[in-house]
Amino acid sequence: MKNLLILFALFLGIGATKAQTAEQTIEWLQAKVPPLQRESDFGATIKFKDEFCEAASSITTSFPIRVVEVHVFKYSNIKSISYLQKELAGKLYYKIIITGNFQANKIGFNNEVTETKNVETTDFVFNASVEKEEILRIVKALKHLATLKGAKLINDNLF
Repeated sequence: MKNLLILFALFLGIGATKAQTAEQTIEWLQAKVPPLQRESDFGATIKFKDEFCEAASSITTSFPIRVVEVHVFKYSNIKSISYLQKELAGKLYYKIIITGNFQANKIGFNNEVTETKNVETTDFVFNASVEKEEILRIVKALKHLATLKGAKLINDNLF
């Protein structure tokens, strides 16, 4: 019986060593997500950091002023992560939707925050060439990171 417990503990330890750390997951997301974004201007502004992510949501330009709305979300505040496929301008695009308690900052001239509000949803829209398998990997990584950072994700498979 003692040998069986030791063997069980050994296999449990081996399985745990394969899990990605939060730092590895952040590095992977930072390398993978921005280049796959639909709007390259938005994709260049996505930054996966240690405790939170910043992502441009919209850009408004009325010459010479440009205002960027940036959604800032802590991984621990994420409630759910899902994806869908949507048609835009005659092409099918995948979109990852993240819900939770987030902050939207309007950033104007000289990178100063001009307005702040709370938002419940943010999303990432990907190039039309991105396959579903890649979207599933990104969703899995985001869920893993959120869980590692203390998020209590809502289980979509309850009913």
